[in-house]
Amino acid sequence: MEFRIIGVKDSVVRDFYYDNELNTLRDEDKNLFEFPKEERTESFSKVHEIKVFDKNRPLVKSKFIKILKIQLGLTCNYSCTYCSQRFVERPEENTKHDIDMFMQKLENIEFSEEEGLRIELWGGEPFVYWKIMKPLTKKLKQKFSSWEKKPTYQVITNGSVLTDEIIDWIDENLTSLAVSHDGPGQFVRGPDPFDDPEKSRLLKKLYERMKGRMSFNTMMNASNMSRKKVFDWFCEKLETDYVEIGEGGIVDAYDEGGLELSLNTKEQHFKYRKTCVEDIIETEGEKTFQGTINMIDNFTHSILDHEANHISTVTQKCGMDDERTIAVDLKGNVITCQNVSAVDINSNGESHLGGNLDNIEDIKITTSTHWTQREKCQTCPVIRLCRGSCMFAQGEYFDQSCNNAYSDHIVKFALSLFKITDHMPIYIDNIELPPERRDIWGDQLKHTEDKKPKKMIPISVVQE
Repeated sequence: MEFRIIGVKDSVVRDFYYDNELNTLRDEDKNLFEFPKEERTESFSKVHEIKVFDKNRPLVKSKFIKILKIQLGLTCNYSCTYCSQRFVERPEENTKHDIDMFMQKLENIEFSEEEGLRIELWGGEPFVYWKIMKPLTKKLKQKFSSWEKKPTYQVITNGSVLTDEIIDWIDENLTSLAVSHDGPGQFVRGPDPFDDPEKSRLLKKLYERMKGRMSFNTMMNASNMSRKKVFDWFCEKLETDYVEIGEGGIVDAYDEGGLELSLNTKEQHFKYRKTCVEDIIETEGEKTFQGTINMIDNFTHSILDHEANHISTVTQKCGMDDERTIAVDLKGNVITCQNVSAVDINSNGESHLGGNLDNIEDIKITTSTHWTQREKCQTCPVIRLCRGSCMFAQGEYFDQSCNNAYSDHIVKFALSLFKITDHMPIYIDNIELPPERRDIWGDQLKHTEDKKPKKMIPISVVQE
């Protein structure tokens, strides 16, 4: 679908045309913005076949795996307001006695040293399962001991149950680590470990030991909008001038807590968008927002290298649509993703249990919906950045997650087009979009908050 983008530079207004299917950008004379031919990636002459899946066309998994996500269990010592696991039905707890059976079941899938293998260990809070994690990792390393190119090992933790022993183990065994922490917005997650002198000492020690292999993962929400404030907060706590923020973007709404912390008014959406762009422009896109800057740069490159990036190549945000990425528990159960359980039922009425490693050929994930099967995704200008939000979200939770994601990614979209055209996009002229999505910064139309079902009111664009 083609979108007319109105951009402004020094009161000069220009039109640009972005095609989300072909990933092309043209000016008002239909001239194409692109790299010189010799700098372009080899083009795909054929449209790639999208592996469409939904409840009636299950997502299947391959026996050749590149990313192995192991869920140790869902127990956590925190109860974050927007946690995707908060109301997931808990299965029977795993124990270290499950490890040998799990390792045996791994024999039913295949791995390639040449292609590489990433192993992720997940909770709940993973280090609640410390007595399982240690022997499991040892067994995994023994399994791949003959590989010269070793698998990578990753963990995400809330950082509140660290000990000196755990930190030593992390340094010796993990390739990378992320600490989930929202900086000044941590209060929606739970107690701040930085407020406890001993936990703060351990976090600082961990950061020093894992520098270059560790990030703090922050989720933005309606009460925590500024990435600059997050960055400055961590720098102050860690007494440094740089800290890597692994941005998780804005929250998805999985339950009432997620809905509450979402951008629930047009005023909040516009405030969030303006805060994001002001933060990036103020810092000139330096290290403060490296994750966001990388996304902008990659999207910019993909537009200018458009021939190598047909919409059929766009994968889901989480990557769980990849048949070679698999999430399992220690019973060998294959589940939708690491945030659910084998005994949990999705809101579409389907079980999150897709099968077991004993019969990998019979795996069927029926909880998820590919973005091509979502009503609004194909007519969205930011689909290549958003990539369909959560695969298994349904109903009002998906709708709200979609709204959150749009405001998060329209900023990256606008800054990318600004880099290419030197004109800042202010309005997207397309009838498929509601007014609050067309008006990027909220300055071109008159917006009233919805008290009744949404009603489209045509209002002229105000141009400088």
